[in-house]
Amino acid sequence: MSGSRLALVRAFPWSRPRAAGYGRLRPGAGLILPLALLLAGCAAPSIAASAPEQATAFIETRVAQVLTETAPTDAPTEPPTPPPPTAGQPLEFATLTPIRTPLQVPTAGATVTPAATPAAPPTPGTPCPDAACAQAAQHFILERPAPPEAAQYVDRTYGYGSTQQGLREPHHGVEIVNRSGTPVLAAGAGTVVAAGPDDQIAFGPATHFYGNLVVVELEQAYHGQPVYTLYGHLARVDVTAGQSVQAGDVLGTVGQTGVAIGPHLHFEVRVGQNSYAHTRNPELWLKPLPDVKGRPYGALAGRIVDLEGNLLYGQTVVIRPVDVNEATRTKYITTYAQETLNGDDILQENFSLGDLPAGRYSVAVNTTKFYEQTIVIEPGQLGWVTFTVKPPAP
Repeated sequence: MSGSRLALVRAFPWSRPRAAGYGRLRPGAGLILPLALLLAGCAAPSIAASAPEQATAFIETRVAQVLTETAPTDAPTEPPTPPPPTAGQPLEFATLTPIRTPLQVPTAGATVTPAATPAAPPTPGTPCPDAACAQAAQHFILERPAPPEAAQYVDRTYGYGSTQQGLREPHHGVEIVNRSGTPVLAAGAGTVVAAGPDDQIAFGPATHFYGNLVVVELEQAYHGQPVYTLYGHLARVDVTAGQSVQAGDVLGTVGQTGVAIGPHLHFEVRVGQNSYAHTRNPELWLKPLPDVKGRPYGALAGRIVDLEGNLLYGQTVVIRPVDVNEATRTKYITTYAQETLNGDDILQENFSLGDLPAGRYSVAVNTTKFYEQTIVIEPGQLGWVTFTVKPPAP
């Protein structure tokens, strides 16, 4: 990426390109996203040398073209996906995902039918007060739903609870990006309770949202509640409802059915009910990947609340390495969006990040002033921080 394009991405974070994701664009965002992407990375070198009138005509033509393109239900001839990083190195937020050409925005497609009766979200409990509570409550029990030879890391550009700066629906799961046809594996042992297209039952906010999906009810409950794992946007489903599966069994293959841009797996964890309103952050359930020396990565979770203890939504959290075991960069995540997102039943976090190299980090948030804490992440352990801050003005 040229210096000018990189500067634009830094100046306007909502313009970061991404190749995979799901969720309908927010009202008014349909033009901003394609235009930002065009300005950041789609202008041909010849345009810079052309007259201003020609450049304007090119941009207007390209915007019109992008807005009329329709995402296919699946792409059997996907261009090659970049190879996964070296074993033990997760994708970081600062790493830009290349744009596939042509950019395909799902502005049309199958009829979307809203869910008949939305399920009520769970009632929050008492949050963990300290790191000792958080470590006692950690439950890294799920395997990665992708084989070792494929990418197993969570995409950082659209994490759990993210709205991509208001451009997309609040994300109820995580993305694991691989090329079409990559096997999708069961993350834990259990029973398949749904398998096939979501054209009749809305497993998300509407029908035709996840496309081909599989839902598995795990054998292992959580504090007496059933736990479900959902695998969405599949190209092919290889199991049937009622079938028993073990961790590592093939459930189907990666695709881009439903509302999806580019092939990827959408992975969810649901607790208590198999409903869109009962999701939890999968990064607090997936076993940490090994680092470059074979030791497990750690994870971070925490809460940002106002002076009265109310959760603050959509706040940027900056996680800067200070003294870590391997080279890594500063990461930027946001606290969960308010709409139908949930913290863990015990932790009651509103932000989390997995697969962090062990070591010391600065964790900071800036509302009316700059707040910062230092935390040590241990291999295979969950670190915990709480910020009580004066909230920004509305």
